[in-house]
Amino acid sequence: MRNHSYTSTQIIAKEGWNQSVLAFMVFLLAYGLSFLPWLFFLIFVGTLYGYRNPERIVDEDDGHCLVCPMDGLVTDISKISLHDGSEALRIVIRKSFWDVGVLRAPLTMEITETKKRFGLFMASSSPLFSRLSERQTCTCKSAYASVKMVVSAGLWSQKITLFSKIGAFKAGERLGFLRDGEVALLLPLDTRVKVSLNDEVKAGMSILGYLAYKDKDVK
Repeated sequence: MRNHSYTSTQIIAKEGWNQSVLAFMVFLLAYGLSFLPWLFFLIFVGTLYGYRNPERIVDEDDGHCLVCPMDGLVTDISKISLHDGSEALRIVIRKSFWDVGVLRAPLTMEITETKKRFGLFMASSSPLFSRLSERQTCTCKSAYASVKMVVSAGLWSQKITLFSKIGAFKAGERLGFLRDGEVALLLPLDTRVKVSLNDEVKAGMSILGYLAYKDKDVK
């Protein structure tokens, strides 16, 4: 689902405002009743932390550069076969519950198509996760290649939020929010990968690799 009122530079992502207000109200009620106020204060602080929205600056200005779209751990780097018979390089990033949930564009691109698969909100460590989880697949077109970004919701996600925008997203720009789950990038096979399995990566900061340079890209 596309969201027209999306998170930009707010300290707390808009997707967490309702939860933060609710947690604060419960804390005030617990404080007034003297019923474990410290516990509900910790819940309130944890809610703010879970929806934090730090500013990230992309240091790399190369249009071929692939910036990490989500905080988390690199759990898979492999070659896969697609439904149309072609092959792609897949890089999977899985976030923990406490990682920043803001999704960012991996390169300067336009989202030309989005497909949603309704499914279950389940633990991303489950062997059935790839088959049964709630998922949105975005086809993204850049000046140098087309890539796909597959966003899968985990157990603690309420939904997958993707922002709408006229025109292209810049590399590292906020494009959505995912509370829990994983993101898979499907890339051309000649992509140069700069990360390894089990690397910890940060959205908008870590470099995953570079799209291949073609003769037509060099002026």
